[in-house]
Amino acid sequence: MLSLEQINMLVLSAELGSFSACARKLGKVQSAVSHGISNLEIDLGVELFDRTSRSPKLTPEGERLLRSAKALLAQSHEFEKIAESITRHEEGALTIAVDDALLTPYLSTILALFAQAFPHVEIDLISLASPDIIATVADGNVDIGVMFSEVEANKQVDFCYVGSVDFVAVCHADFPLAALRRLSESDLMPYRQIAVRGQQKRESQVLISMTPNAWWCSSNYSVLALVKQQIGWAYLPLSLVQPFVHTGLLQKIDVTFDHKPWSVPVDLVCKKGALRGPAHQWLFDALKNAFSAER
Repeated sequence: MLSLEQINMLVLSAELGSFSACARKLGKVQSAVSHGISNLEIDLGVELFDRTSRSPKLTPEGERLLRSAKALLAQSHEFEKIAESITRHEEGALTIAVDDALLTPYLSTILALFAQAFPHVEIDLISLASPDIIATVADGNVDIGVMFSEVEANKQVDFCYVGSVDFVAVCHADFPLAALRRLSESDLMPYRQIAVRGQQKRESQVLISMTPNAWWCSSNYSVLALVKQQIGWAYLPLSLVQPFVHTGLLQKIDVTFDHKPWSVPVDLVCKKGALRGPAHQWLFDALKNAFSAER
């Protein structure tokens, strides 16, 4: 009957060039390795090594089987690591919902560190407009939501304020608003605004639209694409539009009611009473600093 020990002997003997080197690596006598490989050949009905030369050399059949042998050992190693993860009570998977305006480079760095700390925990990262995130968390379909704060509380979820993101009003450099100065809210009314809202046609309460003539998107990146096409103006994260402002493609709109960039609060949300395993707790704690660090 095949054993992983025999498969390991096959791979090490091929990689190290001899049965004796394999034996030293495994802390065994050479005869044990020779016997193990001979038994493997009998079980498989295949000659794996040509022993006519001083050092055994893989036969063509052995070469053909070597790749599968290595894959089998890798799968065995992965199997053991997953079992160890289970004994540490690590979750099998976590679902994270993030408003795409909050997919910052720092957040990506946190996820990279998470991948190193919990290599056997699967992450499902989904992008939703902030107004849609609370419902998915409350339903238990999302473990952690990263969203812009909502004024109205939801008794089914817990909120944790973690920082803020600066928004600015922008338009294309050739859009009519770009040439105007010291604009009030009423001055913006005649111009189409591109804004974000969720699937239930709800806007974030801290990012409410200002004009009656609006187009809607569920993604800030979609809003940006429409602004680039001079379809309208929008409030967008400063980090998202800054490169285009720098090149002159976009321009900040000179409004009287924003002396500084509009700082929009960010919350982490989790289902109330949900148990947190080690991976969930690690990620939640790391995300607490994601947006304060951005500032």
